[in-house]
Amino acid sequence: MEKNLRPTTPSDQIHPMITGIDLSVGGTVLKVSFRNSTSSFHAQWLWDARCDKSSSRTAGQAFCQTPSTMRIREANVLRSGIATSLEITWMGDETAVFPAIWLRVLSSVVAMDPQKEASEYPFIPRGWLSQDLIVPEITFKEIMEERTDVDKSSTAKTTVLDTLLLDSEPGIIKVTNLPSVDPSSESSQKDNLLTMVLKQLFGSVFQHPRRGPDETFKIASHYHASSSQAVELPNYDTSELLLPHTDHSHYNNPVRVQGLHAVEGSTENTFINAFSVLTTLVNEDKDMYDALCKAPMIMGRKAEFYDPPLKQTTVDTAVRMMAGTLQTVNAIRWHPHLAGYLLSPFEKFESSRAAHSKFQEIMRRDSHMFRTTFKPGDLYLWDNFRILHGRERTLNTPRLAIGQTVTEQTASDVYREVKVDQLRGYVDEDWLVQTPTFLLNEMLGIISAEL
Repeated sequence: MEKNLRPTTPSDQIHPMITGIDLSVGGTVLKVSFRNSTSSFHAQWLWDARCDKSSSRTAGQAFCQTPSTMRIREANVLRSGIATSLEITWMGDETAVFPAIWLRVLSSVVAMDPQKEASEYPFIPRGWLSQDLIVPEITFKEIMEERTDVDKSSTAKTTVLDTLLLDSEPGIIKVTNLPSVDPSSESSQKDNLLTMVLKQLFGSVFQHPRRGPDETFKIASHYHASSSQAVELPNYDTSELLLPHTDHSHYNNPVRVQGLHAVEGSTENTFINAFSVLTTLVNEDKDMYDALCKAPMIMGRKAEFYDPPLKQTTVDTAVRMMAGTLQTVNAIRWHPHLAGYLLSPFEKFESSRAAHSKFQEIMRRDSHMFRTTFKPGDLYLWDNFRILHGRERTLNTPRLAIGQTVTEQTASDVYREVKVDQLRGYVDEDWLVQTPTFLLNEMLGIISAEL
């Protein structure tokens, strides 16, 4: 996909994106033919969704209190190419002009396509297997380039965000050529290198309810505080096997992006693409996949070393679906060390427990578990919604690693900002505000094909 798209004029594009329209008797349904598909939209949905004047709604415009009475009188295709639009006139003579590319991407969600068969099979974004993963790399200098070259920094930022957050990308990236750091200052958990990198990319980092602003967590083998933490939290005990997990699994809203910087010592670390594990589970035993998706578990953690102590608990399933869907996988919540027990009904307990065990067994296979030696100067960032991280063993001590995270909201806002900027000049921002993030990339793909 093109990273920097340049606006074109209508004269650059000869053929309209909409090749035909057909209005139903009564004006309640509008069939729109695009170049490679045909979709039928409810007239009322089109009325509700119009953003040609504003992306927000007054009290009188709110669809939840507007009667479902809108019918279309006529529709006309305007302009051509990427600039193609559809002008709709409703009974009562009110009009709205819809960007064709916006209708095209929304059609996959809200419109009826006669060639599209309904499927109850799960949709799991494609993941990687260990033998296929080549971890992308970017230098520290490229990320921090903003101080001298804004264009280079913007390109680097887009590369990192796409690599981490696009389902079609690996979801993990290594930052190389780091400047040297002082272990004692890094262990202070303030103003360290990892926080600097994440704030450069996302503007802010997760604010812990007990630690100070921007403070990181550290995993160490030779600090008194770390020794006391290890008693309560498995990830702080550097001598123990740390099973693959998602960070902040015990929070109601887990973080989206995780970073880890090795300062001292070395370990054998593991990364697993959970979507790939789910795909294998579906292929081997669909019933177990269904049981895994439906079995809630309780996840709790107490941290007495904070003052006051921090005690947290949440309930969720291991597989988290996209809002409003039953089969489209969005994220994984998994932390074997913090999961207390299942909350499934009595009659489903055995199948639910077997499904959890099978999920764990698959991810521990060599085919799914990517192993790497984590040594001083290594810094990885990954998508905490789909990449599981673990530690097989500690190779050298003393050992010190610094961790920092970015919330889902912050990552989403920054990513949308980048995508909206790429689409500027093609689609008015009011329409983009009311477009799901996953469809912005589809829109960019269509534009790239048009240019």
